[in-house]
Amino acid sequence: MGFAYILEGDNSGALFSQQYTRELTDHLHVAFSGEYLSSSRYDKQALLFTSRKAFVMFDASLFYDITETGRYTIKFGVGPAVRRRSELDLVRGGVPEGTVTTPGLAPGDVFAHIREKDIGGKLVVETDFFNDNRLFFGLRASGYMYDQGTSIFAMQVNMGYSF
Repeated sequence: MGFAYILEGDNSGALFSQQYTRELTDHLHVAFSGEYLSSSRYDKQALLFTSRKAFVMFDASLFYDITETGRYTIKFGVGPAVRRRSELDLVRGGVPEGTVTTPGLAPGDVFAHIREKDIGGKLVVETDFFNDNRLFFGLRASGYMYDQGTSIFAMQVNMGYSF
């Protein structure tokens, strides 16, 4: 679970992840993830949410252990990613033709509804700390880049159990 910042539009929110990792060699791992991100932006002057975004994301990553000891690891990962994004943004002025809209509070303001599928990639730096042979916890910094829509930066706390 962690904090995510959406680069375009200044949104922030919570990112929930579930990851399965399998060790291929001593330093190489493969991981498959499913993630949900919910974010929003609140305008204090207008007293309303001007943007709400929700993403369902899936990715596969290849990790390399930069450092691995009996107490901690530091890994770098990269891989392809896909997402389904649903966005609701306040737009002042014109919107592209064919966009589904809802009227806003002020004249000329509309909320634009966007539902798209995007393809992209993910970069990850992850550290895990072990307190026994199976249980671990750590930190993760992730960057998600897609062909459409906005990029995402996330900081997460992770914990797990090694089977």
